[in-house]
Formats: sequence, structure tokens, C-alpha cells
Amino acid sequence: MSTATNTAEKPFSLRRETLAGSVRSEIERQILAGDLQAGEKLNEVALAERLDVSRGTVREAIRTLAESGLIDLLANRGAFVRSPTVEEIRNLYHLRGAVFAMACASVAARARYEHIADVLTALQANLDAMRVAYRDDDRTAYYELNIAFHALLMDEAKNPRAKAVYEGLVKEMHLFRRRGLSVSPNIARSIEEHAAIVDAIDGGDADSARRAAQRHIDEGLKRFLKTLDEEA
Repeated sequence: MSTATNTAEKPFSLRRETLAGSVRSEIERQILAGDLQAGEKLNEVALAERLDVSRGTVREAIRTLAESGLIDLLANRGAFVRSPTVEEIRNLYHLRGAVFAMACASVAARARYEHIADVLTALQANLDAMRVAYRDDDRTAYYELNIAFHALLMDEAKNPRAKAVYEGLVKEMHLFRRRGLSVSPNIARSIEEHAAIVDAIDGGDADSARRAAQRHIDEGLKRFLKTLDEEA
């Protein structure tokens, strides 16, 4: 009797977990795409109606997103898309810079001893596409290509632990990272920095790749902070 009950409960439990996971993915997508802005309150009723699920499912999805750092749960006020402080943003950039610089150095070191022509071809193709997006003033396309450039290098570093840490940082940084690439001069400089990273990797120079990658992230932070100053 007990066994039959347990067997009957498992499919229901699995369906609920899968549904909450799907809702979480959709809310996360809206946050990362900028459809839900930093500081914006999440309306459980509206989300439940729009996604055709129960409020309990939405609440469960929001709770797990809060654990990932994308949402703040405030007592007696509700759930809000996280709006990090400037100090938190600095810390995220510093952590991301350390991980990304290490990854680029690893890829450059591999280039000295392994045949990675396919990686260099993919990086160069990405750079070419970035230049086209810049020429066409397509900032959405550029932002996606920028993400892909960094993701490719993290993949090629062959360090799953570092990649997992990096991806967690980047998710939080999507809340504000677009701001630094919101004007054309910033995009032009970002492309130059990407090209310097590719050149260092192509030359198999791990130290230069590390420095170029660190500089790229440091300059990204400066660009972001400049947008805050200009807005103020």
C-alpha cells in the first residue's frame, strides 16, 4: 500500500518541479533580456495569469531565483528584481576579471602546444560579426555577440569549475552590464580590447592574454561607472 502511494506521488512531484523550473527559466529570461528591469517589483498574480500557472508555482520559482541572486525578497513588500549597489558591482567585476583573465591565459597557453585553429577561426568570426553590428549600430546583436565571445573562451579554457563560477557572476551582471555598452564609442573600444585578447592567444602568449583580458574587464567597469556619472 505504502509502495503504491509513493509511486503515485513521484510523477506529481516531478511535474511540479519541472513546471516551477520552466517558470523560473522564463522569469530569468525576462530579467536577463531586460524585459524586467532592476528594481522592478514582480507581480505574482500577473505572472501567474500570463504564464497560465498557479501563484504557488510562481512563488516557488521566485524563491529559487532569489537564491541565485537575481531577485530580492523584502519582508512585507514582495519580490523585486535585484538592484545591486555600486560596491557590489565593483566586486562582481573584480571577480569576473580574475576568472576571465585566468581562462584567456589558459587558452593562450594551449595555443603554444596544441592545434586550436578552429578556436581562433571562431573568435575571428565573432570579431568580424561584432564589427558589422557596430557599423550597423545594432547594439542588441553586439551584446549577444559579446556574450558569445566570452562564453567561447570560457569553454576553451577547459575548466568546468571556473566556467560555472563565471556564469553565475555573469547572470548577476546582466542586471546592469548593458549600460556600459549603450553608446557607440564604448562598443568600438570593447571591440579593440577583444581583438587584443585574440592576438595574444594567437601568439600563444599567456601573460599578454591575461593582461589583455584583465584590462578588458577593468575598462568595462570604467565604462559602466561613467554611465552612472553621466546620468547623475
